[in-house]
Amino acid sequence: MVTEDIEILPALRLAMIERVGQDRFELWFGTNNTQLRLSEGCLLIESTSRMNLDFLRKNFHEAIRQALSDVQLPGHQVVYREGLAPATKTPAPSAPQAAKKTPPAASSLQPTRSSSNSSAIIQRRRFASLKDFVVSDCNAMAKTAATMVLQQPGQISPLYIHGPSGSGKTHLLEGIYGLAQQKKELGRVVYLSAEQFTTYFLEALQSSGVASFRRKYRDVGVLIIDDVHFFAGKRATKTELLHTLDAITRRGGQVVLAGNQRPTELSALGTELVARFSSGLICKVDPLDETCKTAMIHRLAEKRDVQLTEAIAHWLTRQLPGEGRLVSGAINRLWAYCAVEGNTLSIPVLENLLADLIPQRSSMMRLDDVEQAVCHVFGVDTKLLRSASKSRRASNPRMLAMWLARKHTGAALSDICLHFQRRSHSTVISAEKKVNKWLAEDSVVQIADRSLKAQEAIELTEAELRSRR
Repeated sequence: MVTEDIEILPALRLAMIERVGQDRFELWFGTNNTQLRLSEGCLLIESTSRMNLDFLRKNFHEAIRQALSDVQLPGHQVVYREGLAPATKTPAPSAPQAAKKTPPAASSLQPTRSSSNSSAIIQRRRFASLKDFVVSDCNAMAKTAATMVLQQPGQISPLYIHGPSGSGKTHLLEGIYGLAQQKKELGRVVYLSAEQFTTYFLEALQSSGVASFRRKYRDVGVLIIDDVHFFAGKRATKTELLHTLDAITRRGGQVVLAGNQRPTELSALGTELVARFSSGLICKVDPLDETCKTAMIHRLAEKRDVQLTEAIAHWLTRQLPGEGRLVSGAINRLWAYCAVEGNTLSIPVLENLLADLIPQRSSMMRLDDVEQAVCHVFGVDTKLLRSASKSRRASNPRMLAMWLARKHTGAALSDICLHFQRRSHSTVISAEKKVNKWLAEDSVVQIADRSLKAQEAIELTEAELRSRR
């Protein structure tokens, strides 16, 4: 209740001032003889004078009820009680203070076109660009919508983007912000998180700077807010956000929002905000698929000057989860390892180095898994591996599959022989010796349509195997 009081009481006092006027509020509620407190569904109005309480009940009760409704507390009872609680009363907002002190919201370090301080923040970390956004099936609709809303601002508002952490929501919002800044006809552009919006609003309430706060956030061409699920449980801030969205919509401005769930799943925000969030266009972004991860891995590796072989890149793509921040963290870790150790990266090194980033999978390995991995990596058919053909196109991938089966499955020679439809288990022994020779001589071998070193062929296939666990 203490946290709620800190947020709600200043908003309630402001609502009462709007109802009864600054002078009357200061006269009857701004003295040390009267306190307002919230307690278990009640608004307590406490005073040392019973006569004072009777006057407040007779002349201000209806205004107090309306003010409670304004801050979304219509169910609270108003209780008048003689005597004061020992807690220190929060000073009421006053007009002179507002004139003397600029609210934090008006001078906040947020990226807006009119703020001189914003450049310092932007220089610390360059905002992402829509040009660098990797488009795939997991995010194509959201990327298209991000471009469309700025071509026709206000026509599809709000644009609401939702998805799990690391799926690219913030990248899209930063890209929209950067593109909107280039379009002067859009007016002022503000981008901030829900936590920042809440903080600046509460600071404005405490410093009597609400009018300035509202000018800052309601008189914008484009308002972008990230992590809107943070607003859950913050009654006064939700009310302010609701009126802010309505004001921007009436003026034909554009609102862009992002959260971790679709609006209908954010019931804690209340039906009115959920309805506002759902009234425009809702786009989902899924976890990064292989196309996005591959592009991101190569881009980050190039930026960090980390040399990745095809086998390493393939392993990273298949092993790392579809969360952009984890992919970035993995590449940073490889960069640090190379800088310190100076060693060449290999699959065993990656397994040890990135163990905490890789989801745990079952360790079971079957002959079918090995066969399918070889076929997938080298583009051959399972029928070819099991055929009687002795051509290199059939025999080389078959020998590789038998070697991997011996290493990873623990299957008996007779089982491997039977699986690949060989006549004798000596064929498996011969295949194992042949692949060992390739490795010892660091040979370049022809496997299906590809020519590559034996070690690289094994690493590629093992990366595929691990992704199938």
